[in-house]
Amino acid sequence: MRKLTPSRIRKMRRTLGMTKKDFGHILWAALTTVGQWESGECAPVGMHHRLLVLLEKSLVNPSVRLTLLDVQASDPMLLLYRLLETIYGTRSAKRA
Repeated sequence: MRKLTPSRIRKMRRTLGMTKKDFGHILWAALTTVGQWESGECAPVGMHHRLLVLLEKSLVNPSVRLTLLDVQASDPMLLLYRLLETIYGTRSAKRA
């Protein structure tokens, strides 16, 4: 896996058309933390790193993009659900 660089993080945020504050909100991270990731002062670790990797992979998925445009997208749990859904699928898909 390629290193999650500050420019990749910034590109994800800009692709989504989000402010640092909004981007941080959906990732459960503070505005200053997002700024530090984008400037290279520190790197995301743990849950944040995994969420960013999942988000980057999911940017091509129309379902995830629509979720972010949804009014409920301000709920980070909805985004997390959509990101995990791309990996594990839905219950109805597993039953078929």
